[in-house]
Amino acid sequence: MKIRFGYGVFLAMAFSVAGVAAAGAQSGAAGEQSNPLDLDSASAAHVATADVQAANGPVAGTPAAASVPVDNGARPGDSHVRIVRLSDVKGTLSLDRKTGNGFEATMPNMPIIEGEKLRTAEGYAEVEFEDNSTLRVAPNSLVEFPLLALRSSGAKASTIHVVRGMVYVNLQSTKGNEFVLRAGDQTMTVSPSTHMRMTVEVGKTVVSVFSGSAEVKNGANTTLVTKKESLTLGGEQVAVTKKIEEEPYDAWDKEANDYHARYSQANAMVAGGSTYGLSDLNYYGNFVNGGAFGSFWQPYLVGTGWNPYCNGVWALYPGAGYSWVSPYPWGWLPYHSGTWSFFPGYGWGWQPGGTWNGLNNVASVGGPGTPSGVSSVHSPLRATSPRAPTGGAGSLVLANNTPMVFSKEDKPGNFVFQKNSAGLGVPRGSLGSLNKISTHVEQHGSANMQVYVAPPSTGFMASGHSGNSGPVILRAGTPIQNPNTSNASALRTGSYGGSSTSSVASHSVAAPSVSGGSSGGGGHGGSSPK
Repeated sequence: MKIRFGYGVFLAMAFSVAGVAAAGAQSGAAGEQSNPLDLDSASAAHVATADVQAANGPVAGTPAAASVPVDNGARPGDSHVRIVRLSDVKGTLSLDRKTGNGFEATMPNMPIIEGEKLRTAEGYAEVEFEDNSTLRVAPNSLVEFPLLALRSSGAKASTIHVVRGMVYVNLQSTKGNEFVLRAGDQTMTVSPSTHMRMTVEVGKTVVSVFSGSAEVKNGANTTLVTKKESLTLGGEQVAVTKKIEEEPYDAWDKEANDYHARYSQANAMVAGGSTYGLSDLNYYGNFVNGGAFGSFWQPYLVGTGWNPYCNGVWALYPGAGYSWVSPYPWGWLPYHSGTWSFFPGYGWGWQPGGTWNGLNNVASVGGPGTPSGVSSVHSPLRATSPRAPTGGAGSLVLANNTPMVFSKEDKPGNFVFQKNSAGLGVPRGSLGSLNKISTHVEQHGSANMQVYVAPPSTGFMASGHSGNSGPVILRAGTPIQNPNTSNASALRTGSYGGSSTSSVASHSVAAPSVSGGSSGGGGHGGSSPK
Protein backbone atom coordinates (compact mmCIF):
# COMPACT_ATOMS: atom_id res chain seq x y z
CA MET A 1 0.00 0.00 0.00
CA LYS A 2 1.37 3.39 -0.98
CA ILE A 3 0.05 6.72 0.24
CA ARG A 4 1.43 10.03 -1.01
CA PHE A 5 1.21 13.40 0.63
CA GLY A 6 1.38 16.73 -1.14
CA TYR A 7 4.09 17.98 1.22
CA GLY A 8 7.08 15.96 0.05
CA VAL A 9 8.94 13.63 2.36
CA PHE A 10 8.57 14.15 6.12
CA LEU A 11 10.93 11.83 7.94
CA ALA A 12 9.44 12.87 11.26
CA MET A 13 5.74 12.94 10.42
CA ALA A 14 3.04 11.78 12.80
CA PHE A 15 2.78 8.19 11.58
CA SER A 16 6.47 7.38 11.54
CA VAL A 17 7.08 8.98 14.93
CA ALA A 18 4.14 7.78 16.97
CA GLY A 19 3.65 4.45 15.24
CA VAL A 20 7.11 3.35 14.19
CA ALA A 21 10.04 5.52 15.26
CA ALA A 22 9.04 5.22 18.91
CA ALA A 23 8.79 1.47 18.47
CA GLY A 24 11.98 0.99 16.47
CA ALA A 25 13.78 -0.43 19.47
CA GLN A 26 10.60 -2.16 20.64
CA SER A 27 9.83 -4.15 17.50
CA GLY A 28 9.09 -7.85 17.69
CA ALA A 29 11.29 -10.79 16.87
CA ALA A 30 10.86 -10.07 13.17
CA GLY A 31 13.29 -7.16 13.60
CA GLU A 32 12.98 -3.45 12.89
CA GLN A 33 9.57 -2.43 11.58
CA SER A 34 9.20 -0.34 8.45
CA ASN A 35 7.19 2.84 8.12
CA PRO A 36 3.54 1.90 7.41
CA LEU A 37 3.42 4.85 5.02
CA ASP A 38 5.59 4.68 1.93
CA LEU A 39 6.06 8.41 1.37
CA ASP A 40 6.91 9.64 -2.08
CA SER A 41 8.88 12.84 -2.65
CA ALA A 42 6.91 13.65 -5.79
CA SER A 43 4.50 16.53 -5.34
CA ALA A 44 0.87 15.47 -5.02
CA ALA A 45 -2.17 17.55 -4.20
CA HIS A 46 -3.78 15.15 -1.75
CA VAL A 47 -3.49 11.78 -0.09
CA ALA A 48 -3.65 9.14 -2.79
CA THR A 49 -6.13 6.31 -2.57
CA ALA A 50 -4.69 3.08 -1.18
CA ASP A 51 -4.42 0.00 -3.33
CA VAL A 52 -8.02 -1.07 -2.82
CA GLN A 53 -7.72 -4.40 -4.57
CA ALA A 54 -4.78 -5.52 -2.42
CA ALA A 55 -6.29 -4.16 0.78
CA ASN A 56 -9.64 -5.86 0.29
CA GLY A 57 -8.35 -9.17 -1.00
CA PRO A 58 -9.10 -12.43 0.83
CA VAL A 59 -7.21 -13.07 4.04
CA ALA A 60 -5.16 -16.24 3.81
CA GLY A 61 -6.25 -18.91 6.24
CA THR A 62 -9.53 -17.25 7.20
CA PRO A 63 -12.28 -19.82 7.82
CA ALA A 64 -15.30 -19.58 5.57
CA ALA A 65 -17.59 -19.13 8.58
CA ALA A 66 -15.72 -15.98 9.62
CA SER A 67 -18.08 -13.47 7.98
CA VAL A 68 -19.66 -10.97 10.36
CA PRO A 69 -22.80 -12.51 11.94
CA VAL A 70 -26.07 -10.89 10.90
CA ASP A 71 -27.16 -10.56 14.55
CA ASN A 72 -24.57 -8.21 16.04
CA GLY A 73 -26.46 -7.67 19.31
CA ALA A 74 -28.14 -4.38 18.37
CA ARG A 75 -31.48 -3.52 20.01
CA PRO A 76 -34.24 -1.01 19.24
CA GLY A 77 -33.47 2.34 20.86
CA ASP A 78 -29.68 1.92 20.65
CA SER A 79 -27.49 4.90 19.82
CA HIS A 80 -24.58 4.13 17.49
CA VAL A 81 -22.46 7.26 17.92
CA ARG A 82 -19.83 5.74 20.22
CA ILE A 83 -16.15 5.99 19.33
CA VAL A 84 -13.29 4.03 20.87
CA ARG A 85 -9.61 4.89 20.74
CA LEU A 86 -6.72 3.20 18.96
CA SER A 87 -4.49 3.92 21.94
CA ASP A 88 -1.19 2.24 21.05
CA VAL A 89 0.32 1.23 17.72
CA LYS A 90 3.55 -0.64 17.08
CA GLY A 91 4.77 -1.76 13.66
CA THR A 92 2.66 -2.31 10.56
CA LEU A 93 -1.14 -2.37 10.76
CA SER A 94 -4.10 -0.82 8.97
CA LEU A 95 -7.69 0.27 9.56
CA ASP A 96 -10.71 0.14 7.26
CA ARG A 97 -12.68 3.29 8.17
CA LYS A 98 -15.46 2.62 5.61
CA THR A 99 -14.20 5.36 3.27
CA GLY A 100 -14.34 3.09 0.22
CA ASN A 101 -10.54 2.83 0.12
CA GLY A 102 -10.34 -0.42 2.06
CA PHE A 103 -7.56 -0.80 4.62
CA GLU A 104 -5.45 2.33 5.05
CA ALA A 105 -2.50 3.29 7.23
CA THR A 106 -3.38 4.29 10.76
CA MET A 107 -1.81 5.80 13.87
CA PRO A 108 -2.36 6.19 17.63
CA ASN A 109 -5.47 8.19 18.64
CA MET A 110 -7.33 7.24 15.46
CA PRO A 111 -11.05 6.94 16.36
CA ILE A 112 -12.70 3.57 15.75
CA ILE A 113 -16.45 3.54 15.11
CA GLU A 114 -19.03 0.81 14.57
CA GLY A 115 -18.48 -1.27 11.44
CA GLU A 116 -14.74 -0.68 11.09
CA LYS A 117 -12.04 -3.35 10.75
CA LEU A 118 -8.50 -3.44 12.21
CA ARG A 119 -5.78 -5.60 10.66
CA THR A 120 -2.31 -6.20 12.05
CA ALA A 121 0.59 -7.53 10.00
CA GLU A 122 4.04 -7.35 11.61
CA GLY A 123 2.60 -5.07 14.26
CA TYR A 124 0.35 -5.04 17.30
CA ALA A 125 -2.08 -2.58 18.83
CA GLU A 126 -4.23 -1.60 21.78
CA VAL A 127 -7.83 -0.33 21.61
CA GLU A 128 -9.13 1.59 24.63
CA PHE A 129 -12.82 1.86 25.56
CA GLU A 130 -14.56 4.67 27.45
CA ASP A 131 -14.15 3.12 30.92
CA ASN A 132 -10.45 2.29 30.33
CA SER A 133 -11.18 -1.33 29.39
CA THR A 134 -8.81 -2.53 26.67
CA LEU A 135 -8.60 -4.87 23.69
CA ARG A 136 -5.06 -5.78 22.57
CA VAL A 137 -4.47 -7.27 19.15
CA ALA A 138 -1.39 -9.41 18.47
CA PRO A 139 0.38 -9.59 15.06
CA ASN A 140 -1.26 -11.23 12.02
CA SER A 141 -4.78 -10.69 13.34
CA LEU A 142 -8.00 -9.30 11.88
CA VAL A 143 -10.78 -7.94 14.11
CA GLU A 144 -14.06 -6.21 13.28
CA PHE A 145 -16.30 -3.92 15.34
CA PRO A 146 -19.88 -4.79 14.29
CA LEU A 147 -21.46 -3.19 17.39
CA LEU A 148 -20.44 -0.15 19.44
CA ALA A 149 -23.77 0.90 20.90
CA LEU A 150 -25.14 2.97 23.75
CA ARG A 151 -28.23 1.31 25.22
CA SER A 152 -31.26 3.37 26.20
CA SER A 153 -30.34 2.52 29.82
CA GLY A 154 -26.96 4.24 29.40
CA ALA A 155 -25.02 0.96 29.32
CA LYS A 156 -22.41 0.46 26.61
CA ALA A 157 -22.58 -2.65 24.41
CA SER A 158 -19.55 -3.79 22.41
CA THR A 159 -19.32 -6.76 20.05
CA ILE A 160 -15.88 -7.63 18.67
CA HIS A 161 -15.59 -10.18 15.86
CA VAL A 162 -12.19 -11.90 15.82
CA VAL A 163 -11.78 -13.19 12.28
CA ARG A 164 -8.31 -14.60 12.90
CA GLY A 165 -5.35 -14.17 15.23
CA MET A 166 -4.98 -13.46 18.94
CA VAL A 167 -6.58 -10.82 21.17
CA TYR A 168 -6.40 -9.94 24.87
CA VAL A 169 -9.33 -8.41 26.75
CA ASN A 170 -9.05 -6.60 30.09
CA LEU A 171 -12.41 -5.29 31.33
CA GLN A 172 -12.99 -2.84 34.14
CA SER A 173 -15.63 -3.49 36.80
CA THR A 174 -18.22 -1.20 35.17
CA LYS A 175 -21.63 -2.70 35.88
CA GLY A 176 -24.26 -2.92 33.16
CA ASN A 177 -21.86 -2.79 30.22
CA GLU A 178 -21.95 -5.67 27.73
CA PHE A 179 -18.86 -7.07 26.02
CA VAL A 180 -19.10 -9.92 23.51
CA LEU A 181 -16.39 -11.65 21.47
CA ARG A 182 -17.30 -13.66 18.39
CA ALA A 183 -15.38 -16.13 16.26
CA GLY A 184 -17.50 -17.39 13.37
CA ASP A 185 -20.73 -18.64 14.96
CA GLN A 186 -19.16 -18.97 18.44
CA THR A 187 -20.07 -16.32 21.02
CA MET A 188 -18.17 -15.39 24.21
CA THR A 189 -19.98 -13.13 26.69
CA VAL A 190 -17.29 -11.61 28.90
CA SER A 191 -18.11 -10.60 32.49
CA PRO A 192 -16.91 -7.29 34.03
CA SER A 193 -13.48 -7.42 35.74
CA THR A 194 -12.35 -10.22 33.41
CA HIS A 195 -8.90 -10.59 31.91
CA MET A 196 -8.68 -13.15 29.11
CA ARG A 197 -7.04 -14.18 25.84
CA MET A 198 -8.62 -15.66 22.72
CA THR A 199 -6.88 -17.29 19.76
CA VAL A 200 -8.71 -17.99 16.49
CA GLU A 201 -7.19 -20.32 13.90
CA VAL A 202 -8.69 -22.31 11.04
CA GLY A 203 -11.00 -24.85 12.68
CA LYS A 204 -9.86 -24.04 16.22
CA THR A 205 -10.67 -21.43 18.90
CA VAL A 206 -8.99 -21.27 22.31
CA VAL A 207 -10.41 -19.16 25.16
CA SER A 208 -8.12 -18.66 28.19
CA VAL A 209 -9.35 -16.77 31.27
CA PHE A 210 -6.67 -15.33 33.56
CA SER A 211 -9.24 -13.82 35.95
CA GLY A 212 -13.01 -13.37 35.94
CA SER A 213 -15.20 -15.47 33.64
CA ALA A 214 -16.59 -15.82 30.12
CA GLU A 215 -19.68 -17.70 28.96
CA VAL A 216 -18.95 -19.49 25.68
CA LYS A 217 -21.79 -20.51 23.38
CA ASN A 218 -21.00 -23.01 20.64
CA GLY A 219 -24.16 -24.06 18.82
CA ALA A 220 -26.61 -25.41 21.41
CA ASN A 221 -23.89 -25.86 24.05
CA THR A 222 -22.90 -23.24 26.65
CA THR A 223 -19.75 -23.50 28.79
CA LEU A 224 -18.64 -21.19 31.61
CA VAL A 225 -14.87 -20.65 31.61
CA THR A 226 -13.51 -19.28 34.88
CA LYS A 227 -10.19 -18.17 36.40
CA LYS A 228 -7.09 -20.07 35.19
CA GLU A 229 -9.12 -22.22 32.79
CA SER A 230 -8.79 -22.76 29.03
CA LEU A 231 -11.46 -23.96 26.64
CA THR A 232 -10.58 -25.35 23.21
CA LEU A 233 -13.22 -25.55 20.48
CA GLY A 234 -12.55 -27.61 17.37
CA GLY A 235 -15.51 -28.69 15.30
CA GLU A 236 -17.79 -30.62 17.64
CA GLN A 237 -14.99 -31.14 20.17
CA VAL A 238 -14.98 -29.10 23.39
CA ALA A 239 -12.19 -29.45 25.95
CA VAL A 240 -11.73 -27.54 29.22
CA THR A 241 -8.44 -27.66 31.12
CA LYS A 242 -7.24 -26.14 34.40
CA LYS A 243 -4.03 -24.94 32.79
CA ILE A 244 -3.27 -21.95 30.56
CA GLU A 245 -0.40 -22.32 28.12
CA GLU A 246 1.76 -19.21 28.07
CA GLU A 247 2.15 -17.31 24.80
CA PRO A 248 4.95 -14.89 23.77
CA TYR A 249 2.67 -11.82 23.85
CA ASP A 250 1.36 -12.51 27.37
CA ALA A 251 4.21 -10.48 28.85
CA TRP A 252 3.44 -7.50 26.59
CA ASP A 253 -0.22 -7.67 27.65
CA LYS A 254 0.72 -7.83 31.33
CA GLU A 255 3.10 -4.88 31.08
CA ALA A 256 0.41 -2.81 29.36
CA ASN A 257 -2.08 -3.72 32.12
CA ASP A 258 0.44 -2.68 34.77
CA TYR A 259 0.98 0.65 32.98
CA HIS A 260 -2.75 1.45 33.00
CA ALA A 261 -3.15 0.33 36.62
CA ARG A 262 -0.34 2.68 37.65
CA TYR A 263 -1.33 5.78 35.67
CA SER A 264 -5.10 5.62 35.10
CA GLN A 265 -6.11 7.24 38.40
CA ALA A 266 -8.39 10.17 37.54
CA ASN A 267 -7.24 13.66 38.41
CA ALA A 268 -9.91 15.71 40.18
CA MET A 269 -9.90 18.17 37.27
CA VAL A 270 -10.81 15.44 34.78
CA ALA A 271 -13.38 13.62 36.90
CA GLY A 272 -16.60 12.50 35.24
CA GLY A 273 -17.57 11.88 31.62
CA SER A 274 -15.49 9.92 29.13
CA THR A 275 -12.03 9.60 30.62
CA TYR A 276 -10.28 7.07 28.42
CA GLY A 277 -6.78 8.28 27.72
CA LEU A 278 -6.10 9.17 31.37
CA SER A 279 -3.12 6.81 31.67
CA ASP A 280 -1.27 8.59 28.88
CA LEU A 281 -2.36 12.02 30.11
CA ASN A 282 -0.90 11.26 33.55
CA TYR A 283 2.33 9.70 32.29
CA TYR A 284 3.23 12.25 29.60
CA GLY A 285 2.34 15.44 31.49
CA ASN A 286 0.82 16.94 34.63
CA PHE A 287 -1.36 19.73 35.96
CA VAL A 288 0.40 23.01 36.72
CA ASN A 289 -0.70 25.64 39.23
CA GLY A 290 -0.74 28.80 37.14
CA GLY A 291 -1.59 31.21 39.95
CA ALA A 292 -4.15 33.72 38.65
CA PHE A 293 -4.69 31.53 35.58
CA GLY A 294 -5.77 28.55 37.68
CA SER A 295 -4.68 24.98 37.06
CA PHE A 296 -4.08 23.57 33.61
CA TRP A 297 -2.45 20.50 32.10
CA GLN A 298 0.77 20.60 30.06
CA PRO A 299 2.73 17.83 28.37
CA TYR A 300 6.28 17.21 29.48
CA LEU A 301 9.23 18.09 27.21
CA VAL A 302 7.83 21.33 25.75
CA GLY A 303 8.77 25.02 25.77
CA THR A 304 6.74 28.18 25.26
CA GLY A 305 7.17 27.93 21.48
CA TRP A 306 5.37 24.60 21.24
CA ASN A 307 1.86 24.58 19.73
CA PRO A 308 -0.67 21.75 20.30
CA TYR A 309 -2.03 22.04 16.75
CA CYS A 310 1.22 22.41 14.81
CA ASN A 311 1.23 18.73 13.72
CA GLY A 312 -1.51 16.22 13.05
CA VAL A 313 -3.59 14.37 10.48
CA TRP A 314 -7.15 14.89 9.23
CA ALA A 315 -8.97 11.55 8.87
CA LEU A 316 -12.21 11.34 6.89
CA TYR A 317 -15.22 9.58 8.45
CA PRO A 318 -18.14 9.25 6.01
CA GLY A 319 -21.24 10.98 7.33
CA ALA A 320 -19.28 12.94 9.95
CA GLY A 321 -16.57 14.70 7.95
CA TYR A 322 -12.93 15.10 8.95
CA SER A 323 -11.66 14.32 12.44
CA TRP A 324 -8.41 15.74 13.85
CA VAL A 325 -5.95 13.01 14.89
CA SER A 326 -3.04 14.05 17.08
CA PRO A 327 0.25 12.10 16.82
CA TYR A 328 1.16 12.69 20.48
CA PRO A 329 0.88 9.58 22.68
CA TRP A 330 -1.34 11.52 25.13
CA GLY A 331 -3.33 13.17 22.33
CA TRP A 332 -6.86 11.92 22.99
CA LEU A 333 -8.65 13.69 25.87
CA PRO A 334 -7.19 17.17 25.19
CA TYR A 335 -8.40 17.00 21.57
CA HIS A 336 -11.93 15.79 22.31
CA SER A 337 -12.87 18.07 25.21
CA GLY A 338 -11.83 21.18 27.11
CA THR A 339 -9.92 24.24 25.93
CA TRP A 340 -6.35 24.96 24.86
CA SER A 341 -5.05 28.41 25.88
CA PHE A 342 -1.69 30.16 25.84
CA PHE A 343 -0.69 31.23 29.36
CA PRO A 344 1.96 33.99 29.42
CA GLY A 345 5.10 32.74 31.14
CA TYR A 346 4.01 29.10 30.89
CA GLY A 347 3.13 28.36 27.28
CA TRP A 348 0.19 26.33 25.98
CA GLY A 349 -1.99 24.49 28.48
CA TRP A 350 -5.22 22.51 28.40
CA GLN A 351 -8.15 22.94 30.78
CA PRO A 352 -10.79 20.17 30.87
CA GLY A 353 -14.51 20.76 30.88
CA GLY A 354 -17.35 21.44 28.50
CA THR A 355 -18.98 18.93 26.19
CA TRP A 356 -17.41 15.81 24.75
CA ASN A 357 -16.51 16.19 21.08
CA GLY A 358 -16.58 12.92 19.17
CA LEU A 359 -15.44 12.92 15.56
CA ASN A 360 -15.93 16.70 15.25
CA ASN A 361 -13.24 17.08 17.83
CA VAL A 362 -11.20 20.27 17.49
CA ALA A 363 -11.24 21.68 21.02
CA SER A 364 -11.67 25.43 21.37
CA VAL A 365 -8.60 27.66 21.58
CA GLY A 366 -8.84 30.40 24.19
CA GLY A 367 -12.62 30.01 24.22
CA PRO A 368 -15.28 31.22 26.65
CA GLY A 369 -14.53 30.70 30.31
CA THR A 370 -10.78 31.15 30.05
CA PRO A 371 -9.07 33.70 32.34
CA SER A 372 -9.10 37.33 31.23
CA GLY A 373 -6.40 38.07 28.71
CA VAL A 374 -5.67 34.42 28.00
CA SER A 375 -6.28 33.51 24.38
CA SER A 376 -4.50 32.49 21.23
CA VAL A 377 -3.55 36.10 20.42
CA HIS A 378 -0.87 35.91 23.13
CA SER A 379 0.84 32.96 21.48
CA PRO A 380 4.20 33.73 19.86
CA LEU A 381 2.96 31.61 16.95
CA ARG A 382 -0.51 33.22 16.96
CA ALA A 383 -1.96 29.76 16.49
CA THR A 384 -5.65 29.04 15.99
CA SER A 385 -7.66 25.85 15.76
CA PRO A 386 -6.90 24.03 12.51
CA ARG A 387 -9.49 24.03 9.74
CA ALA A 388 -10.70 20.77 8.27
CA PRO A 389 -10.00 20.13 4.58
CA THR A 390 -12.73 20.70 2.03
CA GLY A 391 -14.49 17.89 0.20
CA GLY A 392 -12.41 15.81 -2.17
CA ALA A 393 -9.17 16.35 -0.25
CA GLY A 394 -8.64 12.62 0.33
CA SER A 395 -9.28 10.31 3.25
CA LEU A 396 -6.03 11.12 5.11
CA VAL A 397 -4.60 14.63 4.97
CA LEU A 398 -1.32 15.54 6.66
CA ALA A 399 -1.28 18.87 8.54
CA ASN A 400 2.32 19.64 9.50
CA ASN A 401 2.61 23.39 10.04
CA THR A 402 6.09 23.11 11.58
CA PRO A 403 8.82 20.44 11.44
CA MET A 404 8.13 17.67 13.92
CA VAL A 405 10.43 17.15 16.88
CA PHE A 406 10.68 13.79 18.57
CA SER A 407 12.74 12.00 21.19
CA LYS A 408 14.51 8.83 20.14
CA GLU A 409 17.40 6.44 20.60
CA ASP A 410 20.01 8.16 18.42
CA LYS A 411 22.43 5.24 18.70
CA PRO A 412 22.29 1.88 20.49
CA GLY A 413 22.20 2.43 24.23
CA ASN A 414 21.58 6.20 24.20
CA PHE A 415 18.11 7.78 24.27
CA VAL A 416 17.78 11.53 23.62
CA PHE A 417 14.84 13.47 25.09
CA GLN A 418 14.22 16.57 22.95
CA LYS A 419 12.59 19.86 23.87
CA ASN A 420 9.24 20.41 22.10
CA SER A 421 8.87 16.70 21.32
CA ALA A 422 5.97 16.66 23.83
CA GLY A 423 6.54 12.94 24.38
CA LEU A 424 6.71 11.91 20.72
CA GLY A 425 8.98 8.87 20.52
CA VAL A 426 9.01 8.19 24.28
CA PRO A 427 7.79 4.63 25.02
CA ARG A 428 4.95 4.23 27.51
CA GLY A 429 6.12 3.85 31.10
CA SER A 430 9.33 1.89 30.60
CA LEU A 431 11.75 4.84 30.98
CA GLY A 432 10.35 5.84 34.37
CA SER A 433 9.04 9.23 35.47
CA LEU A 434 9.39 12.07 32.95
CA ASN A 435 8.98 14.80 35.57
CA LYS A 436 12.63 15.59 36.40
CA ILE A 437 13.72 14.77 32.86
CA SER A 438 11.32 17.41 31.55
CA THR A 439 12.73 20.05 33.90
CA HIS A 440 16.25 19.15 32.74
CA VAL A 441 15.26 19.35 29.07
CA GLU A 442 13.55 22.70 29.66
CA GLN A 443 16.81 24.10 31.01
CA HIS A 444 19.27 22.51 28.57
CA GLY A 445 17.30 21.72 25.40
CA SER A 446 17.77 17.95 25.54
CA ALA A 447 18.93 15.14 27.79
CA ASN A 448 20.58 11.75 27.28
CA MET A 449 19.63 8.55 29.08
CA GLN A 450 21.40 5.21 29.02
CA VAL A 451 18.97 2.51 27.86
CA TYR A 452 18.86 -1.12 26.84
CA VAL A 453 16.45 -3.47 25.10
CA ALA A 454 14.81 -6.36 26.95
CA PRO A 455 11.67 -8.52 26.75
CA PRO A 456 8.66 -7.35 28.77
CA SER A 457 8.32 -8.50 32.36
CA THR A 458 7.67 -12.16 33.12
CA GLY A 459 4.32 -13.54 32.00
CA PHE A 460 1.45 -14.82 34.14
CA MET A 461 2.59 -18.36 34.79
CA ALA A 462 5.99 -19.33 36.20
CA SER A 463 6.63 -21.64 33.28
CA GLY A 464 10.07 -20.36 32.45
CA HIS A 465 8.91 -19.04 29.09
CA SER A 466 11.57 -16.56 27.98
CA GLY A 467 9.24 -14.50 25.79
CA ASN A 468 12.05 -13.99 23.24
CA SER A 469 9.68 -14.51 20.30
CA GLY A 470 7.44 -11.67 21.49
CA PRO A 471 8.04 -7.91 21.52
CA VAL A 472 10.87 -6.18 23.34
CA ILE A 473 10.82 -3.04 25.49
CA LEU A 474 13.23 -0.11 25.76
CA ARG A 475 14.27 0.27 29.41
CA ALA A 476 16.30 2.79 31.40
CA GLY A 477 19.74 1.91 32.77
CA THR A 478 21.85 -1.17 32.10
CA PRO A 479 20.67 -4.78 32.14
CA ILE A 480 21.51 -7.23 34.89
CA GLN A 481 23.96 -9.58 33.25
CA ASN A 482 23.17 -13.27 33.53
CA PRO A 483 24.06 -16.42 31.58
CA ASN A 484 20.83 -16.13 29.57
CA THR A 485 21.63 -12.64 28.23
CA SER A 486 21.70 -12.83 24.45
CA ASN A 487 24.46 -11.35 22.33
CA ALA A 488 21.90 -9.14 20.61
CA SER A 489 20.83 -7.68 23.94
CA ALA A 490 24.44 -7.14 24.99
CA LEU A 491 25.11 -5.21 21.79
CA ARG A 492 22.28 -2.81 22.67
CA THR A 493 23.81 -1.85 26.04
CA GLY A 494 26.69 0.22 27.22
CA SER A 495 27.50 3.81 28.08
CA TYR A 496 28.09 6.40 25.40
CA GLY A 497 30.00 9.62 25.90
CA GLY A 498 30.11 12.75 23.81
CA SER A 499 27.30 15.01 22.74
CA SER A 500 24.00 14.20 21.16
CA THR A 501 23.42 14.50 17.45
CA SER A 502 20.89 17.20 18.31
CA SER A 503 21.61 20.77 17.26
CA VAL A 504 20.91 21.94 20.81
CA ALA A 505 22.95 21.37 23.93
CA SER A 506 22.59 17.88 25.39
CA HIS A 507 23.19 16.75 28.96
CA SER A 508 23.11 13.34 30.60
CA VAL A 509 20.57 12.45 33.25
CA ALA A 510 20.53 9.50 35.58
CA ALA A 511 18.15 6.71 34.66
CA PRO A 512 15.12 6.82 36.98
CA SER A 513 13.59 3.74 38.54
CA VAL A 514 11.25 2.04 36.10
CA SER A 515 8.93 1.11 38.93
CA GLY A 516 8.64 4.73 40.06
CA GLY A 517 7.02 7.57 38.21
CA SER A 518 4.49 9.76 39.93
CA SER A 519 2.09 11.30 37.48
CA GLY A 520 1.55 14.54 39.31
CA GLY A 521 3.32 17.57 40.66
CA GLY A 522 6.34 19.52 39.71
CA GLY A 523 6.39 19.22 35.93
CA HIS A 524 8.04 22.09 34.08
CA GLY A 525 9.60 23.23 37.32
CA GLY A 526 6.36 22.92 39.31
CA SER A 527 4.29 26.09 39.40
CA SER A 528 7.10 28.37 38.29
CA PRO A 529 6.71 30.14 34.95
CA LYS A 530 8.92 29.08 32.07
